[in-house]
Amino acid sequence: MHLAIEAIKLLYERRGIGRYMRNLLPQFAEQDPSLRFTMFVRREGDIAPLRVLLATLHPSLPERTTMAHVRDLPRTEADVVWYPWNFITIEAPHRPMVVTILDVAPMLQLDHRWWKWLKRLKYRRRYRHTAAKATAILTISEFSTREIVERLQVHPSRVSVTLLAADDLPLDTTPAALPEAAAAITGPFFLTVGGQEGRKNLRTLYEAMALLHARGVTVPLLQCGPGVPPKTRARYGSAPWLTHLGYVTDEQLVALYRRATALVFPSRYEGFGLPVLEAMRAGGAVICADASSLPEVAGDAALQFPWSDASALTAQMMRVLQEPGLRDALVARGHVQAARFSWAKCAADTRACFERAAAQRTARLP
Repeated sequence: MHLAIEAIKLLYERRGIGRYMRNLLPQFAEQDPSLRFTMFVRREGDIAPLRVLLATLHPSLPERTTMAHVRDLPRTEADVVWYPWNFITIEAPHRPMVVTILDVAPMLQLDHRWWKWLKRLKYRRRYRHTAAKATAILTISEFSTREIVERLQVHPSRVSVTLLAADDLPLDTTPAALPEAAAAITGPFFLTVGGQEGRKNLRTLYEAMALLHARGVTVPLLQCGPGVPPKTRARYGSAPWLTHLGYVTDEQLVALYRRATALVFPSRYEGFGLPVLEAMRAGGAVICADASSLPEVAGDAALQFPWSDASALTAQMMRVLQEPGLRDALVARGHVQAARFSWAKCAADTRACFERAAAQRTARLP
C-alpha cells in the first residue's frame, strides 16, 4: 500500500496528535515492510528535519518516504490519503480520504466566552465538511464514536475505533527525575495534568482543594501544563495549596505520576483522556470524573466522581489519603487496565481501516 499523509504539523506538535503520529508511524513500518509513504508538508525547509525525525522513529522510514508540498496533494497517486489532525484540509478528490477525529469538543458549548462562540461556528463548518467528504473516519473511543455519529450525522459503519495507549512512556526513570518543587515535598500531594480550557473542569478540582484545606487537610496540588489564565490566577494564584509546574519532560511526568498520592483528572469532556492511562501505566493512582470517555479508559482501576460535584471529589481524595491499602490497590488495578492498550494494536486497527478504504475504492472502479 502507498499511504499519503497530510503531515503539516508533524514537526511542530509534540503532545496530543503529534505523539499519536510518532507512535503510529514506527508501528506501521514494523508491521508492514511493503508500506510506502508520501508526506505532504507546507514548507520546503521542513523536509530535511522531517527526514531526521523519521529516522529516529524507525530506520526504514526515510527510505520508504517521499516528501512533497501540500499543494500537490490533490494529484497524489497514493492508495489512501490520511488526515490525522481532525480535518480534511486540501482534498484529494479521486482518492479514498481517511480522517482521524479525536473528538468534537471545539464545536461544543463547553466554554461560554463570546470569542469561543465564534470559533465554535467555524469548527462546526469544518467538522461537517470533513464528515461529508471523508471515505472513513478514525476515532479513539466508543464515546467519540457516538458523538461523531450523533452530532455530525455520520453512519456508524463509516467510523472505526482505534484506542490509544501509553506503552511508550519511559518507565526506567528514578525519583531524581522529579521537578524541584515536587522533590521538596515530603508528604502526600495531588497531581493534575492538562490544559486550561473550560472542559478540563479545573474549577471543580480547585473547589475540592479549598474544601480539603478548610477541613485542615493541608495537601498541596501540583499542576502540569500551560500557564494559569489571569482570572484563575487572581482567584487561586495565592492559594497555599497550588503550585504550577508548567510543561515537564516525559521522565519528570512518570516520576510525578509515581510519587503523587493520586492523579486527579476532573475533565468533563475527553475523546480519550490519555493522562489517566499514562498514570496507570507509570504506577500511579487515579481519581477521575465519570464523564465522556473516562469510564471507558479507566475501567474499575480509578476512583470516579460526578464531574460537577466538588464535595464528591473531596470525598474520593480523602479516601486515598486515609484508607489503608487503597492507593496500592488502585495502582495494581491500574497496571492491569493499562496493559489492555497498546500502540501496536492501535496501529494494526488503523491500517485495517486504510485497507478497507482502499478496497472500497477498488470495488467501485470499472
